[in-house]
Amino acid sequence: MYKLLIVEDEMNIANTLKNHLEKYNYDCYIVVDFERVLDVFQDFQPHLVIMDINLPAFDGYYWSRKIRQASNCPIMILSARMEGVDQVYGIENGADDFITKPFLMDVVLAKINGQIRRVYGEYAKDSQTRILKMGNTTLNLDTVRLFTPKHEIILSLKELQLCSILLEAFPNVVTRQQLLAAIWDDEAFVEENTLTVNIVRLRKKLEAIHSSLEISTIRGIGYQLTERSL
Repeated sequence: MYKLLIVEDEMNIANTLKNHLEKYNYDCYIVVDFERVLDVFQDFQPHLVIMDINLPAFDGYYWSRKIRQASNCPIMILSARMEGVDQVYGIENGADDFITKPFLMDVVLAKINGQIRRVYGEYAKDSQTRILKMGNTTLNLDTVRLFTPKHEIILSLKELQLCSILLEAFPNVVTRQQLLAAIWDDEAFVEENTLTVNIVRLRKKLEAIHSSLEISTIRGIGYQLTERSL
């Protein structure tokens, strides 16, 4: 079942979308705290986001940028005003498609189905998807998701970069300096703790999906990806 996150402050519209889309086997969640949209996104880990523009606190463009920094999850902009300049601004801020209010439910459903097929379904299978596999774990570099046979989790951009570097280096040790240089543009301005924090987050996500992979700390050098028996 694919998961949809609805970011819409007009609850009648949000509930209408949710009720209709759930009839087609989508798992929908409506955001109610508009100051924590990114936190809700990371907790729910949706396959697609429906994002209104006019929101309390920060607008939909702001949240689209924040989501796009962490994920390649499709974002569909929802707005009553969607002229050419609005679409350009939406694309620049990470949008993949647009829904103009008032909208027809059949059009919304068709657009969502199209995005899901493109990123996760039959169209994605025909494309040259970038995949890294080891043990029971698969990293999809295009959808920014880490999989085991029964579980999946979304990664932030830094977690994705760390994971891919460690997988490609296996079984070798990757130094802290190599990771900092590869992931941060100017490692001279990165706090020493920043890399550690991201490694800890990636470890927790590997554990959450019951991965056979572990990240070992090689004291004074860096990190090494190892595989354990389940």
